[in-house]
Amino acid sequence: MNSIGEKIRLKRLEKNFSQENMAFELDISQAAYSKIERAETELTIRRVFAIAEILQISPYELMPKPKYGTGLAQAYIYKTLNKIRKVWNSKGGSSK
Repeated sequence: MNSIGEKIRLKRLEKNFSQENMAFELDISQAAYSKIERAETELTIRRVFAIAEILQISPYELMPKPKYGTGLAQAYIYKTLNKIRKVWNSKGGSSK
């Protein structure tokens, strides 16, 4: 799993931006910017949005995936599939 700093570094390299350029755009030193990429600095939401703007990406691309609430509940999926089967069978379709 990539840290936010690693994601920033990869996106920066994709854009062929230097650390110096990023630091200039953020109005910080190159050393301070380097600490961001190495995940030695905690980022504020405001800073993540500023970095995303420079990289011309959505800030959500840099955020970690949430641990909970990212998938559908298995019971909900089965319930929906059963409803689809009932509708399919009532219309003369076949079920495998």
